[in-house]
Amino acid sequence: MDTAFIEIWHSWIALLTHSILFFSSYFDISEAMAIIALTLITRITLMPIALSTAYRTEINKQKISRIKTETDALKLQYKGKPAQLIAATRQLYRTNGIRLIDRLSIFNLSCRGVSSYGLFQALSKAGFSSKFLWISSLAKPEVLLTLLVGALMFISMAIMPGATSEPSTLIMLGLAVIVTIIAIAALPSAIAIYWATSNTVSIIQGLLLRGLLSRQKYRAI
Repeated sequence: MDTAFIEIWHSWIALLTHSILFFSSYFDISEAMAIIALTLITRITLMPIALSTAYRTEINKQKISRIKTETDALKLQYKGKPAQLIAATRQLYRTNGIRLIDRLSIFNLSCRGVSSYGLFQALSKAGFSSKFLWISSLAKPEVLLTLLVGALMFISMAIMPGATSEPSTLIMLGLAVIVTIIAIAALPSAIAIYWATSNTVSIIQGLLLRGLLSRQKYRAI
């Protein structure tokens, strides 16, 4: 079973690598542009699922906020009885149509994990070394590109609904960006280009999510 899974995973990595090479040769574009193209294809293909999942998550947050008084009452009622508190909270959520985890969420996480980690491994092993814009080699780290990834990552997280409502949240976002920059600083520019492209799509997705939530809020008035 493990051997079969490993073989399937290696085949997936090879498919992604060959896809980049195909785009580069067939459309006569650079390796970097081929990486950007493949990243856009995978992210845009998965965007309807990711956007739907994010929208459901935000709606659930709104529902949870509306029943805060009831959840606080349950905490007092079942103080010192964690099992009963969990059961009562689940029932309250079920009554109000709140589902924290559903099949779509699991499917979205699985797809994102397979595509993202697959591309990461493919770009790590492929050894692309061509030039792109000011980048001398895709095989080497590039400081400006690394900082660009960090900036795009911060924007993609900051535009999410409620992300900047608390100072502590901003600090957490900043720490996440710093850790990411440190991690990318030693990685090939090919991976940073993928990451920058993916973060750009996340920004667009965040804006679309804000639009959907604004429309939902307008209809509720």
